Amino acid sequence: MNDRNVNKTTEEKIHSESVIDVQQLDDINDQTADILPPKTIIVDDILSISIVACSNLEEHPESYRLNSKKEELILTFVENFRRQYYHIYRDRKSLFLNPFNECGIPKFVCTTIRPTILPYSDLTEWNLTANFIADHLNYDLLDPPYELPKTLSSPTKILTDQHGNCFDYANLLCSLLIGAGYDAYIVSGYATREICYMDTTRLPNPYIRKQQEEPVKQLKSQCKKYGVKPLKTLTSEYDAYMHQRHLNTIQEEKIKIQEEENQRIAEIERPISDPLYGVRIHAWILIRPGGRHEISEAFYIEPTTGYRKTADDTDYLGIESVWNHENLWVNMQDCSNGCQSLQFDLNDQARWECMFIHSNEKEKELTHKRLSKTLSNQIDWFEKMKFYFNNPLHLPVSNINATSYYKNYSDKIKSEVYKKYYHSSIPDITIKTTIHKDINLPLSWVMPLDITPKNFQKRYPKSHKIYYFKKTCVEKYAPYSKKDGIVLKISEFDDYNCKEFIYVTYHYEHRYDKLEIREHNIKMNTIKEKYRPGRNDHLKEYIYDFGPSYDRIMIYYHKSRLDSLSKRHETTHELTDYFIDHDNFLTYRKVIFEIQLKKSTQRSIISITEKFNRNPSLNSNEDIQELIFAIKDNKFIITYYRDINCITSSIRTYIKPSNWNDKAFIFKWNDNLHEIYQANDDLKQMSKRDLYYEIIKLIKEEEEAIKRVRTAENEIRDLQSRRQQEELSSDLEVSIYDIDRNEKSKIYKELLQQKTDEDKNRKNMNELDYLYPYIAAIGNPECINAQIAEQIRYNIELDFKNQSIYRANLIQSCYENEIKELLTKQQWYQNNHISKNDEFECEQAKFRLQILQDRLKEHEEFTRENYRQLEKNLNEDIRLKEPYIVR
Repeated sequence: MNDRNVNKTTEEKIHSESVIDVQQLDDINDQTADILPPKTIIVDDILSISIVACSNLEEHPESYRLNSKKEELILTFVENFRRQYYHIYRDRKSLFLNPFNECGIPKFVCTTIRPTILPYSDLTEWNLTANFIADHLNYDLLDPPYELPKTLSSPTKILTDQHGNCFDYANLLCSLLIGAGYDAYIVSGYATREICYMDTTRLPNPYIRKQQEEPVKQLKSQCKKYGVKPLKTLTSEYDAYMHQRHLNTIQEEKIKIQEEENQRIAEIERPISDPLYGVRIHAWILIRPGGRHEISEAFYIEPTTGYRKTADDTDYLGIESVWNHENLWVNMQDCSNGCQSLQFDLNDQARWECMFIHSNEKEKELTHKRLSKTLSNQIDWFEKMKFYFNNPLHLPVSNINATSYYKNYSDKIKSEVYKKYYHSSIPDITIKTTIHKDINLPLSWVMPLDITPKNFQKRYPKSHKIYYFKKTCVEKYAPYSKKDGIVLKISEFDDYNCKEFIYVTYHYEHRYDKLEIREHNIKMNTIKEKYRPGRNDHLKEYIYDFGPSYDRIMIYYHKSRLDSLSKRHETTHELTDYFIDHDNFLTYRKVIFEIQLKKSTQRSIISITEKFNRNPSLNSNEDIQELIFAIKDNKFIITYYRDINCITSSIRTYIKPSNWNDKAFIFKWNDNLHEIYQANDDLKQMSKRDLYYEIIKLIKEEEEAIKRVRTAENEIRDLQSRRQQEELSSDLEVSIYDIDRNEKSKIYKELLQQKTDEDKNRKNMNELDYLYPYIAAIGNPECINAQIAEQIRYNIELDFKNQSIYRANLIQSCYENEIKELLTKQQWYQNNHISKNDEFECEQAKFRLQILQDRLKEHEEFTRENYRQLEKNLNEDIRLKEPYIVR
């Protein structure tokens, strides 16, 4: 009955606004009854009942519990859009338009997005924001995976609960990306099982180690024009052929084995068949070019992992709709080949059907110009008329064009329309149905998003999260959640079951020892540690193993050390130091120790070798390139830099006497203590006296070199003991601005609070009970009568007046005594004719009199103010009022 009334009203309205006879239009309807769809539309679950049970409904804001009038109007348009969509595209899935929120209230998906920019620099870029959301939430699967969820919680609830499904992930991430200036959209579509299940076990490790490749030095071939020709190789060509054939056979076998291994690995990594392939529902993010950031091409963001995906990624199988905080678009493109050929020009209505049209004035003017006296416009008008008549709801059409019916009409019907309804001007109804009014969405019903600094630093649910990749397990920890300061642990395995460890990497933060990364190679049984600047020993990297080789490598920040030490390498038999920018051009020091069968405190030194860079201020024959202290052989070998005109370098050798270190030994020079190889005549000739002083100098340098070696050994032993102590201690560095973790700040805050409490208690003690002496004088009863209360009041006022008068009289008496004394002194000075002392005493007396006058005046003002305050307190004291209960 109601539908008939609405139809009748609509027909009358159309008839009044147009010159078309409705009866004639009904005749056309009868002719096209076999083409048009039935008038009754049956849609399952359009008006679904809320399945959300909210226990604390009153604790939510009003916008969560109710819909405003504008939201109800928008829901009306959305419901009409849904019915029209279902009526036209019956073979497609229903759209995700107005799910229930956490309070069981239907909300339009566009209004659930709350664009927000948070005060954290890590949330200004899309990759950092996506990684934070992926880490901050726990993933819930859709149940069942082929149906849209019935609810879509607000981003505030998702941040509080720290878990949600793919639509919750996408909704929260889209809110932050739009707030950061990106042109972001939520995509509702279909994806593979690996994407829907957040299965990353087949993905490569994103934290793969970067292997440092040592640069290969290419030897320059010196082509000489007049060089000697090489000798002919007198080898058999047949033997060479057979050898190459054998090598090729071996290479083919290796390639075949590698291909079989690759096939085996591909078979293991191949995902199993999915019976729900193509129907698993998923939501992700679309970033289009534009916004405040330089985005050149559109791409996807997987919100559950935070990874970037290309727009033609094969893991995404189709798109139903996309939306942001302003509008919703339905995909009209073919997705039989997935998302590979999709175009993301949302203004193209042939590919994307929008729910609300937002047109500007220029577009409206162009729309008016396009209206012309053509048959197509008449038929378009007729089609819209027919669509209104067959719409059972008779609600305003948002943006679903009825022109899809036009292709089903026969030419005969079109000609009848042309004959009956062609006029010189298009009716007004054409303009009214062609130009759509802009509909502005209401503001988001979601409260402003906020993440406290504590939750932002906590980052992960329960401060811990685990990810699995191909042969890799990644464990993430929040800062300060572990005693050793670990924030990331990457375990690499040799098998797909993740049982055989091969490499483990630890990342640390806020450690006192400045340890940043520790890499444990389990197969090689070696550990590599990296440190931040700030250590007392300026250590940068520390590499050591637990095997019998006793191999240790220490790399330092050479610019921070006084000795410019860059690297130190220690084995059981050698100790090598490398220097950069040393003051003495020293670059290398190598110490060779004797092999010891028994462990001792110090190892015996065989030789010490030092190498130097070229000193441009010296001649090549005077600049030392290498200095060898052959301690066991009692020699000093000096090698100079080679002159450009020479083939070899000059060498001097000094030989120490066998008993040179005896205290009773007297050093005497002889020619057997010196040997020289002179590469050219430019080598400086030295006298015996100079050679004597040179060998004495070398002996002292050798002693200094031995001391430096022992100091280096002690540094290594101290480093080992210090590292053991640092590993046992569990203290972490805390910023002075971190009040929650800084113990000194806590103690200072407690002291301030203690001082405040003491001041408050002292103030309360000063405010004594003025009624207590008077109540105690009458026996301290529990209650009194009106007469006693009046008597107490009278006594208090009387005592106050007496005390005030007493103090005033005391000041007055002092004032009078001061005047009498001044007059007495003036009389005495006049009788004795003393003028200077008289003036000084008068000035002092006048000063005291002035003070007494000011004090008396202040006492009077103070007494009046205290008396008014006393009367106020007496009038407000409940003990002096009925029922006169004093304690």
